[in-house]
Amino acid sequence: MSRSTADDGALSVHRRLMRLGVAESAVAEPWAERDTSVRAVGAQLARLWAVGEGDGEPVVTEKGLPHSRASVLNLIVTVPDDAAAERVVATMLGLGFRHPSRAIVLVADPDAPGPPLDAAISAHCHDGHDGTDRACYEAVVLGVRGEAARHLSGIVAPLLIHDLPTYVWWPGDPPFADAIFDQLVEMSDRVIVDSGDFADLLVGMRRLTTLRRRSGVGDLAWRRLGWWQELTAQFFDAPRFRRYLPNLNRLAIRYAVPAAGSGAASASPLAGAVLYAGWIAARLTWRRHRTVGPLTNGSLRLSLEGRHEMVDLRIEAVPTDAFAPGDLLSVRLRAFGETGAAEFVIERSGGEAVVATNADGMTALLRRVTMEPSTEAELLAADLLNDRHDPIYEEALRAAAVFLSAARPIEAGG
Repeated sequence: MSRSTADDGALSVHRRLMRLGVAESAVAEPWAERDTSVRAVGAQLARLWAVGEGDGEPVVTEKGLPHSRASVLNLIVTVPDDAAAERVVATMLGLGFRHPSRAIVLVADPDAPGPPLDAAISAHCHDGHDGTDRACYEAVVLGVRGEAARHLSGIVAPLLIHDLPTYVWWPGDPPFADAIFDQLVEMSDRVIVDSGDFADLLVGMRRLTTLRRRSGVGDLAWRRLGWWQELTAQFFDAPRFRRYLPNLNRLAIRYAVPAAGSGAASASPLAGAVLYAGWIAARLTWRRHRTVGPLTNGSLRLSLEGRHEMVDLRIEAVPTDAFAPGDLLSVRLRAFGETGAAEFVIERSGGEAVVATNADGMTALLRRVTMEPSTEAELLAADLLNDRHDPIYEEALRAAAVFLSAARPIEAGG
């Protein structure tokens, strides 16, 4: 890549991120300085807030009105490219009042020429749920170049609000083997990724299983499964259906992939489907037995050892433009019982899902439920509420990695 091309790319990322400073939620004139220092950035953050009267809460007083700051966490966000910049701005502005924080957005490039540190600061305020309370937070955009980009902990640590949890959100494919990534993980209480963005899903999931030992892990692909997990669990709330759980012998999952010639893209659309399978398997202590059909065009088939039955696991990729890549389309669970076979089905159609039960020799019970996809801001907000570790996700992740490893063709796995 030529230097001019790199400069154009950096400028494009910078312009997109500067939308944070002119957003409707901004309540102070954005401050920006090229070739600055960490000390100068910290001083500007301190000047932005004054001590309010009475309760002593920090307030921002620009634009004529005082607004209280209410930070509950530090959020460090990385921006490797143009697409990530667009995504970060949209998601952070969507977070709004739910998670007021000090957000530090990093554009780090160890190979880039120019001054080691550029910075921009903006303050944002949002109305509370009752329309009266307003809380404010800061967005700090840092462009870090050269040798400074290899030592991000020294840049970021002085700017964090002490005694608050620190989260790292890495949109896109995380560079798990990069020292820069390791530095941010070591600083964080929780790392948030989207396994649907991984260039190599198996490698990414394996790395996540080791990351969790140092820091809690959040996965937006896991968050997207919330509706499906809730509907699945509801099948077995009734005692007469719960008795089928040990005898489940088939799980069939269908998920969306881009149709031929479609402009839609997703690095690993299989992520949600295999995590769902891992969740069911971990809850019911299923174990891999053998590979029936290796991973081919996004589909696979495994034989698992269940509690009382062998389980036929099928994951099928369905080319479609009607849904986003990676969206689950249907789930079918089958079991044997004393009175014959039982089937539990969730079938998605547009913004609805048909939930059906056919068991105990009775006619299928049908109901329709609305399934509204969550925005990335909503998914991220839900993950920011989590404690450091999510053992259910971690168990599902380990099972998913085992299934992917078993299904990967020998020639592809090396």
